[in-house]
Amino acid sequence: MTIGITGAGGQLGGSVLNELLARGAKRGEIVAVTRTPEKLSAVAAKGVTVRAGDFDAPAGLVAAFKSIDRLLIIPTSELRPGLRTPQHKAAIDAAKAAGVKHVVYVSTVAARPGQDLMQSHLETEQAVYASGLAWTIVRMGMYFENLFMGALQHALASGHFGATGPAPVANLARDDVAAALAGVLLGQGHEGSVYHVTGGASLTPSDIAATIAKVFGKPVQAAIITDEQYAAGLKAAGLPDFVVDAILGVAQTAAKGMLDVVTGDVERLAGRKPVSLAEFLAARKQAVAA
Repeated sequence: MTIGITGAGGQLGGSVLNELLARGAKRGEIVAVTRTPEKLSAVAAKGVTVRAGDFDAPAGLVAAFKSIDRLLIIPTSELRPGLRTPQHKAAIDAAKAAGVKHVVYVSTVAARPGQDLMQSHLETEQAVYASGLAWTIVRMGMYFENLFMGALQHALASGHFGATGPAPVANLARDDVAAALAGVLLGQGHEGSVYHVTGGASLTPSDIAATIAKVFGKPVQAAIITDEQYAAGLKAAGLPDFVVDAILGVAQTAAKGMLDVVTGDVERLAGRKPVSLAEFLAARKQAVAA
């Protein structure tokens, strides 16, 4: 069975590649699809097939997906409104045209209409269902790594961890998402299943602040702020409006309680429990301090 991975040059795609190889997948039966094949020269040297593929150039995707039996579709990094869904639909259409048998799509636990980023996941799920291909949907929580996009540094410097509401979230480490995906790609019997890959516990902003404080030995408290204050902080960091809207949309989704989902699917699929936020931060403490 040949396994394909889109976005293989990205962070999640690279982590999935590493998991597959660590779990004994045959290198000659892995196809890494990426917009930047040159980034994967070391992987190619190990015997993994690397192919160029761009969701914005659908004509080339059919060739990129040829001979793949099970294809992992990782969402694009596109945050401009209205573009993600067409990109994903192009990949699904190409997979069908290329003869792919089984598609695994990485969605979100908060897939819903209304907010562009979340709606793109919902629409892609629906396109997968309508494709006629065998499918598996893996809905994931948000990454712990998102804290390193400024929130952690601000919390340590100011003593405040900002959120737009007090609802808890069950976030997790990227590597645990990758391990669960590898379990699906290498396993059997996952067709027609929807999994929710989440952290092992749901944490409120106060819980997150307390965890940061404990790990780093600095006073940190949660601060519930308005959407306008949250957006203003992002704009002050120099982010373009469409990125501000996307990040604010995630924060609003969290405030609605839509990321408060805890399951055992990571352990079920990966064969290990997800790391806790405290474990995740402690493992990176020296890098943050540096």
